[in-house]
Amino acid sequence: MLQAGHRALCSPPLTRLRHSPTFPASDKDTVKYSSENITLKSGKTTTLNNYTESLYNDTDAFLVLYCDIPNVRGDTAALDQMLDGALAQFDNAKPTPKIDTTYSGIPARMVTATGTYTKDQHVFQITAYQRIAVQGSRVWQGIVICDKTSACTAEDANRFLDSIKVK
Repeated sequence: MLQAGHRALCSPPLTRLRHSPTFPASDKDTVKYSSENITLKSGKTTTLNNYTESLYNDTDAFLVLYCDIPNVRGDTAALDQMLDGALAQFDNAKPTPKIDTTYSGIPARMVTATGTYTKDQHVFQITAYQRIAVQGSRVWQGIVICDKTSACTAEDANRFLDSIKVK
């Protein structure tokens, strides 16, 4: 179950989900669900599921994303390529070296990057913390985006990413 503090906060029903992060206590007190159909290189489509909690007047975001991709590779090179694709969403991304980590014992890769992100003509100076893993055909990604003007810290990001339990 997704939790923020001690409250269950999501829709659609979470009984069918296979992850359980603890979202930080929010000034808005809500975790939002969204989904998007994406087209794979093979031409097939899949659904990208996204659970997000925004903090500090929407300057920071804590996200869990997952999608199912047939025949996806979970080796270090494939995970690094997926992280690079995610970093491409940011302007001027300056990543640290990628490191090995895990989600519930599943091999994962992580990167931290600084850069800028533009939303609605506003430019945010951010630090992004991203962790990705593959479990069978499911790709799991945890992301924390901290604006430089907020109180979000590396400890907040790592606490959230470490709380994601893949079942």
